[in-house]
Amino acid sequence: MNIFRTRSFSTVSLGADICRYSRIKPMKYTFVPMNQEYASTIVDTWKYEKEYSIYNYSNEADHMLDEQGWGRGIFAVLNQEGDLIGELSIEFFDAQGQYTEYCNFDDEALLNERELWIGFGLRPDLVGQGLGVEFVLACVKYAIQNCHYRGEYIRLGVAMFNQRAIKTYEKAGFQKFEQTVGEISGNTFECAHMCKSL
Repeated sequence: MNIFRTRSFSTVSLGADICRYSRIKPMKYTFVPMNQEYASTIVDTWKYEKEYSIYNYSNEADHMLDEQGWGRGIFAVLNQEGDLIGELSIEFFDAQGQYTEYCNFDDEALLNERELWIGFGLRPDLVGQGLGVEFVLACVKYAIQNCHYRGEYIRLGVAMFNQRAIKTYEKAGFQKFEQTVGEISGNTFECAHMCKSL
């Protein structure tokens, strides 16, 4: 899902005030269009442990391997060494909850009439290393800047059992606004919808 017309990549660096949440040195993130190599690596090798295995990308292979979304709404995130360390997905929904097709992501006026939702993931070996808030804020910043989004909020959804993610999102300025039932990998879960004021 991408709107990102002529830009092939963008680097996001966050100031020290944001990085205070991290226990390790701040990272520079480069967002590039997803491609076959990155998508295959994510789908085939990124495996999360225990209850978090519902987030394994093999469960969402169709999304990650959707070439129409590469560079429109699906991005690989690289660190300063050029290593693949995450992914960002951007979606837009109208007031009736209808999904905006990737082919419409070039229509800036249309997108600004819609709700901006993001989803993302860190490489499994980086989870729990203190990068969460910094990574979330970098994803937010990139999505807003590259979509030229002028809405009031950015939104995301998360399974209620994933309290470590919810705490991270709250530290990044998100607040719960709705609790609902969602489906992940064919399983039904209580989910929280969260938003951040822009």
